[in-house]
Amino acid sequence: MNDRYFTVEEVNALVPQLAASMNLVLQLHVHLRATCRALVEQGVRVTPDGLARGERIEAVGSARLRLAHARGIHDAVREAMREIEALGGQIKDVERGLVDFPSWLDGRHEVLLCWRIGEHTVDWYHDTEAGFSSRRPIVGRSFSSERRE
Repeated sequence: MNDRYFTVEEVNALVPQLAASMNLVLQLHVHLRATCRALVEQGVRVTPDGLARGERIEAVGSARLRLAHARGIHDAVREAMREIEALGGQIKDVERGLVDFPSWLDGRHEVLLCWRIGEHTVDWYHDTEAGFSSRRPIVGRSFSSERRE
């Protein structure tokens, strides 16, 4: 069970801030992948996932500086993601810009309001066990931040 649930209106009020934070995450993620590719070309085995797991990575010379840069970018990505999570969003896919917000459909059924970068409002939801491909339109449905019996 989640700590916070949202109405559609509450999520829509967050969309401008959410969009700005997710745009930053995406831009930084592109730079991180490029930096990791450059490191691999220098013979350093590194991936964004490896940085996230805190893997020990050895590098020498210019690769050492590039690796420090990659770690800095990774930290910036994580900080921007924490900002989204602090809003109550659950980042589901960084590269697709997907963020979900818990809600109660008809006050009884726990669902996720689903927002994707580029969307100006939250227009979709899906069950908690389903994903993006199972999104359904919110039109004609009632979503609340509190469970009703």
